[in-house]
Amino acid sequence: MLTALAPALLLGLSIAPQDAAPRTAPEASAHGRTTTLAEAQQFLEALAGLPEGHRVAVGTAGTSGEGRPLLLAAVGGDQPTLDAEVARQRGGLRLLIVANIHGGEVEGKEAVLQLLRETAEGAHDARWGDCQTWFLPIYNVDGNERIARANRVSQNGPDGGVGERANAAGLDLNRDFVKAEAPETRALLQVVSAFDPHLVMDLHTTDGSYHGYHLTYATSLSPNTDPRLDRFTRERILATTRSRVRATDGFRIFDYGNLTRGEPQRWATYDHRPRFGTNMLGLRNRVAVLSEAYSYLPFAERIAVTRAFVLGVVDSARAAAPELMALTARLDAELVEGRATLFGDQTRLCEPRPWDLLVGEVEEVPLEGLGTRRVAGTVWRTQRVGLQDRFVAGRLRVLPAAWVVAEPTEEDRAALDRHGVRYELATAERPASLQRFMIADVRRAERLFQGHHEVALGGSWEPGPDAVPEGSLVVPSRQPLGRMAAQLLEPESEDSLFTWNHFDARLTVGELAPVLRVETGPGGQR
Repeated sequence: MLTALAPALLLGLSIAPQDAAPRTAPEASAHGRTTTLAEAQQFLEALAGLPEGHRVAVGTAGTSGEGRPLLLAAVGGDQPTLDAEVARQRGGLRLLIVANIHGGEVEGKEAVLQLLRETAEGAHDARWGDCQTWFLPIYNVDGNERIARANRVSQNGPDGGVGERANAAGLDLNRDFVKAEAPETRALLQVVSAFDPHLVMDLHTTDGSYHGYHLTYATSLSPNTDPRLDRFTRERILATTRSRVRATDGFRIFDYGNLTRGEPQRWATYDHRPRFGTNMLGLRNRVAVLSEAYSYLPFAERIAVTRAFVLGVVDSARAAAPELMALTARLDAELVEGRATLFGDQTRLCEPRPWDLLVGEVEEVPLEGLGTRRVAGTVWRTQRVGLQDRFVAGRLRVLPAAWVVAEPTEEDRAALDRHGVRYELATAERPASLQRFMIADVRRAERLFQGHHEVALGGSWEPGPDAVPEGSLVVPSRQPLGRMAAQLLEPESEDSLFTWNHFDARLTVGELAPVLRVETGPGGQR
């Protein structure tokens, strides 16, 4: 539920005097601390006293598992709004920027707060004036509040410690975008459905391989993202931003990846499954941008490059706004009209292509009683690697006219509702040509992951009945979220409701899966 920020949230906090610009915790501590929720609330409340404070609207997007508010801020002209209906009626480009999905990755939070203060001081008028932008500065607020020196020890500051990766229930929120179990995930999906941003940024901190970049990035890696959207994002948003940030701020940025072991060495990206937020957004026909500031840089530098990257992406999106808005509308319309027909699985990394990658040295600094901090050096070199920055589907299938969930439960409906996928209840038997999936194998992972033993099904499709049963749940593919529906419901989907045990009680080897495909409806229409 989206609400204005209640004064009660700020009880017990000292508010900055009128016209006094608030400072973030890093700014007030020589970058020795990161901002807590209480400090962020105080900071945002103080923006109202700045000369252009009316240019920032502050509210909440829901609550965390432990009842903390998910702060939401809006900018855009003289009257920024937290009312989704008003925002969509205004038209124009809509952006959403999410920070701190992992409680220990904190520079996105600090960069967002700085940008909101700068806006309230009168900066960025031209930038925000022709688009509407919303910020979730502390998305994983319960993880953020668990600040400890022992968290992310290898990260180069802040010395006062950072929060925990997971939320209060121990869930990694960036693995939750299919099952959508966490209240934080459900709140974010509600924001996405309500405001329908054309572009969403997800701000992180990376570690792992030693490279020579200040920040790495990615877009949706799902092979089921429309290739036109993928090409537009890579060429018109990310490549343009890379050049812009290097020329304007001197920061080196590149595609996210990690160096593989063995020879020849490859720089390979991470994962294609929509349990990751940026991948999920591609299935919604929206531009997604992952930002990963380099963990081994000093904290102040990580904040600076994240801020620069956010502004660079915003400026690239604004420059391409007519094409971006037209493309997302066209992709939605093609699904509704039944002209987007393919969905892939059996996914693999693309073949490597030669690339000169910047790699750097990292110094290991022991921290007594804690572990080892890694500090990026100032010298880097070029290394030829095989670049693997995307995935391809090994098998493509034609989308059915619809999916049918036989004997649906309330939780079936709730799972689709969380994603905004449209469905209807068959109030009478309907003639149709159906296909059913005969289960030959149910493979459950031995290792528990995010509270689940993941499931993969083996089997085959065979002709089914010639009518949709009365009482079934019918999910048409002809809707803007047709790709998302396929991801959730296809028995052979690589990351689905089947994967996350949603249908476990209805899975038996030698019997039918509970989801059928409607190949044709009355009149033979797909």
